[in-house]
Amino acid sequence: MSNEPVKMSVRHLMLIVTGVMLTFGCSALTFSTWTNFQPVVTEAMGLLTPEGKLNTAPFALYITVLYLTMTVASPLAGKLIQKMDIRIILTVSACLVGGAFILMSLYTEIWQFYISGAMLGLGEISILWLALPTLLNRWFAKNSGFYLGICMAMTGVGGAIWNSAFTALQSAGVHYTTIYLIWGIAALVTSLPFTLFCVRSFPEEVGLKPYGQTSGEGGASAVARGLSASKAMKSPVFYVVFIYAGLVNFLTVIAPQFPSYMKSLGAAGSVAYDVAIVGGIMSVAVMIAQAISKVAMGGFADKNARSTMIAAFVAGVAGILLVWLGVQSEIMLYAGAVIYGFFFASAVVLCPIVVKSIFGTREYAEIWSRVSVFVNLMGAFAATIWAFLGSNFGYGSVFIVGLIGQCIVVACGLFVFSRKASIEQQWTEA
Repeated sequence: MSNEPVKMSVRHLMLIVTGVMLTFGCSALTFSTWTNFQPVVTEAMGLLTPEGKLNTAPFALYITVLYLTMTVASPLAGKLIQKMDIRIILTVSACLVGGAFILMSLYTEIWQFYISGAMLGLGEISILWLALPTLLNRWFAKNSGFYLGICMAMTGVGGAIWNSAFTALQSAGVHYTTIYLIWGIAALVTSLPFTLFCVRSFPEEVGLKPYGQTSGEGGASAVARGLSASKAMKSPVFYVVFIYAGLVNFLTVIAPQFPSYMKSLGAAGSVAYDVAIVGGIMSVAVMIAQAISKVAMGGFADKNARSTMIAAFVAGVAGILLVWLGVQSEIMLYAGAVIYGFFFASAVVLCPIVVKSIFGTREYAEIWSRVSVFVNLMGAFAATIWAFLGSNFGYGSVFIVGLIGQCIVVACGLFVFSRKASIEQQWTEA
């Protein structure tokens, strides 16, 4: 009996449901709907270029503020998650997200949106990047990556639903300020009941053990093994992981450039199909594929993180080549978008699993928070860099740089896993 694995309990399921609701609500509302507001808010505030066109750059800057805030806040958030009650951290984070949207419904100047950008960054660094992987590692000795994938997939599912809701509300004549208010209320309703009543930092707090752990093993210390954060950050492997994860996030942002790439093909008259429709379908294809891939990638990475990393690299390269070289075939373009969508899932699912696989769970939150500094820094400027390359040097340059980046990523990944055994020999219990 002592060797029987711990079974799934209602409390384990409640934790998964909490992760699903947080990403479906707070995270999807934050990251998957802001482009809908961009032209509407810009027009309402009269932001125009000297030529009289809408100047969307000032509004989009709040997303850069969001990412930079996550970059700066990541190390502190990691320390807090390692030491504090995660219920408090997630509840405060959810209130920051909901409050940011409610404030957006009141703003009359564009600079005020940067305040909300900072609030969203402070909230999302814990909700999306740090707290969920940490909680799942603590509560699940088995299949934690699979359940992380399920939670992260909800950003795509939520994005599709909330974007449809935005379109319906706007078509019904609802003002954007009212939609922001609805967004704020939705963020709070889909988060606070779960952060307050369904979460505990460790299963031992409610008399349970991690799912999949052998019943005869001890409590959290039985699974909390790995390097200390201070020792990890003295290892060259940490800095290679740092570069690996940051570049992965940077490369995922190629996908949002697909519609602009299609538009450039149409302007050049090099294709016969409707580039606007094809670009839109490609965006949807990426969203659907990345949602599915997050679940599959998490499950596969639980079994073999190294092989999953290589498969993601293959998908990234194949997706870029199909989109770049398959311009005469709509089917090739859609296939490329879908395949690249499978790579897209790497940033929020595979990267934290790689960190856990190499450095263990002893001080996982703090180690992953340090890695997330570069991840979010790259995210802050990725869209601007890719757009600059495409606009000034052609989208061929985007794909060439993307392929070079993929090669660097897989080289870093292979190096890291080649050192895995020697790092594991240094693991100790908390």
